[in-house]
Amino acid sequence: MKPELKNLVESYLKQIEDERNSDNRPQNLLDKFQITPLSPDGSDRLYYRVTAPGIKSFIATDASGCAEKDKNSSLSQNNSFRRIQQHLKKLNFPVPDYLTNESAGDDLYLLDDLGDTTLHNFVKVHGWSSNTIARYQEALKLLLRLQIDAAATFNPNWAYAGGFYNYELIVTRELNYFLEEFVINFCRIEITTAVRTELKTEFKLLADTAMLAPTNFFLYRDFQSKNLMLFQDKIFLVDFQGARLGPIYYDLAALINDPYTEIPFPLRQDLQAFYYDQLKIANSTDTTTDPAAFAHNFALFSLIRTLQTLGAFGYLTRCGKNHFAQYIRPALTNLTYYLEELQKHNADCELKTLNLVNKRIDLWQKESCRL
Repeated sequence: MKPELKNLVESYLKQIEDERNSDNRPQNLLDKFQITPLSPDGSDRLYYRVTAPGIKSFIATDASGCAEKDKNSSLSQNNSFRRIQQHLKKLNFPVPDYLTNESAGDDLYLLDDLGDTTLHNFVKVHGWSSNTIARYQEALKLLLRLQIDAAATFNPNWAYAGGFYNYELIVTRELNYFLEEFVINFCRIEITTAVRTELKTEFKLLADTAMLAPTNFFLYRDFQSKNLMLFQDKIFLVDFQGARLGPIYYDLAALINDPYTEIPFPLRQDLQAFYYDQLKIANSTDTTTDPAAFAHNFALFSLIRTLQTLGAFGYLTRCGKNHFAQYIRPALTNLTYYLEELQKHNADCELKTLNLVNKRIDLWQKESCRL
């Protein structure tokens, strides 16, 4: 732990001690506190659990690895995290509280400890029980409320890497990200100039089609089982620093097609139907509730999200975070499935070259006996 972060921890504990002292309670926190490193998973943040006698544990965060400001913004990920946390907290969404004020800075901070149980952990323990399905339904209700209520007063200037889900983001950070980081850099599949040109045309088609969907909703952009914490019988939201305004389908696709949990496909359809019914109740006059448009857009954004996820898994695995490799296989299953699903819902979206690349990935996987 950095000395600066340790000083922040000790300062907070001293504050608690001073409050205890006013009640004639013994001072022993600075002598007996313990620091336990936690797994950062895919993040560049370093997390530590701090425990001491007689107090609730808390999380010390070293986010200095995310302090770089985006080239198009004066904000870093950490600046966005604090601003969006304040926004969601004001609207009574379940988010962790800061235990340090803004004067301490956004790169080193203390947060509430929400425990160790993510929705992902819950699935691993309970399987696809009725309790698990109920948790997913709860998550989908929370998502819909988030998409509508948090969007109304969301300021796009809070977003460090652009306040809107737009064409450039889709092509650069999702579709080309998949091509460069997964296909070329991870799988080491050679892509000719001709194939790259054909993919560029197909990626443009995907992005153009995606931009036809309404984009005035709160977009979490990483609404998946490892970012949903179960604490005190409630779902809490974490890692929302990438939020912006965008379509409803992306986060829905991210949760339902989450490679970490591999929801059985029949259950995915049930959860999709559950969300659709909730959407009709909440937004009954909006065009997003047209069943054909909804099914088409869900397949479209499921494919786009899957391509982004594969790009991320390829990049993170190459960076030494090898535990992500185990999730590539289910993500590839999603890729094949949603290439077929999108074709069913949109006959004009053939994506012949992307299908060819998918077949080459499948061949690479079989020949190398990987994943």
